[in-house]
Formats: sequence, C-alpha cells, structure tokens
Amino acid sequence: MLKDSDLFRRNVAGIAMLAWPVLEFLAFLTSPPGTDHPPAVFASRPVQVQTSALLFQWAAMALIPAILGLAHLLRVRMPRTGNVGAAIGLTGAASAVALFTTDFYDLALAQTVPAEQAVRVTEAAGALGGFVYGMLLPGFLAHVGVLALMTGLALAKAGPWWLPLATLMGIVGPFLTMGQTPAVQSIGALFQLAAFGWVGVRVLRMPVAGWAAA
Repeated sequence: MLKDSDLFRRNVAGIAMLAWPVLEFLAFLTSPPGTDHPPAVFASRPVQVQTSALLFQWAAMALIPAILGLAHLLRVRMPRTGNVGAAIGLTGAASAVALFTTDFYDLALAQTVPAEQAVRVTEAAGALGGFVYGMLLPGFLAHVGVLALMTGLALAKAGPWWLPLATLMGIVGPFLTMGQTPAVQSIGALFQLAAFGWVGVRVLRMPVAGWAAA
C-alpha cells in the first residue's frame, strides 16, 4: 500500500472520516461532568481528564486528513468550494489540536497549587489576546470548513442531501446540550458519524482509479 500513493491516500482519508467522529464521541463520553470544571473536579479525576483531552486531540488530528479527503472529492465537481472549505477547515483543525493541551496544564495547576490560585491563572491565560484570537476562535473554523465541504458534496450530487444537515446537527449538538451529562453531549458526535461515516465508507469502497480521478 505504501508504494501506491493513491491507494494510501484513499485509505487514510476514508479511515480518518470514520475515526474522527468516533474519537469525538468517546472524548465527550469520558469528559468530566458539568459546564465549568473547577480545580477540584480536575484534581479528583486526573485519569479521566487526560483520557478525554487525548481523545479530543486525536479527533482533531484525524479531522485533518478527513478534510483533505472531502476536498479531494470536490476537486473536479466544485474546486473552489473544496479549496476554500479545506483552507478554512484545516486552519480550524490545526488550531483545535493545540487547544486541548490546555487541559493538561489545568490539571497540573489543580494538582500543585491552591484552587483559588489555579482559577486565577486559568482565567488570566484564557483572557490573553493571543489565546482568544490566535487559538480559541480559529478553532471554530473547523466547523465552518467541514460544513462548507459537506454542502458542496450535496450540491454536487456526490452525496445525499442530508449530509450538511447531519453535519450541522453534529456541530450545534454539543453547544445545545451544554450542562447536560457527558452521555447526552456525546450524541452530537453520532450525527457527525452518520455524515462522515457515509462518505468514509463510500471512499473506502471506491476503486483506486475512481479515487484518483475524483
């Protein structure tokens, strides 16, 4: 497989499309309960915090080849949509990868300094302009890019009409269920799995020549 670049890229793209929503589902499912996570919550669940943070990070990493795969499917049918969607989505996904490392610093603070001090440090870091405008807000661009790509697939008749709808439900789901249990918040990822799973399975079943010519 490594000698056939088209086969390798097709498989990586298809597997990534399946992996990212599954990892996101597991990340939400293992995340600490509640909207706000005070130091006491982090300190009492060190393994859970690290597991969820790693799963979120791996999900963001898997989203990168998934986005490239979606853009590849649009390079002939709707090249502008594919290129713009990929550029926006990749910027967001790359930013999101870095975002989830902050959980490890929050956990370290919760374990080593008084709770009041940990809160002050976390709030000060979260208010820094570089973090807000250089990392946090750009991370949301991943949603914009993915939605654009899924919409392009539907408009190009390369996928069913419900692809962008399921993707949108997967995006807004976690925000609409904030404050609910992790099990409820994880439901949004199932909508992503429906959309990305449909495309991912189709990609993995494509002949290599069909993928190369897509």
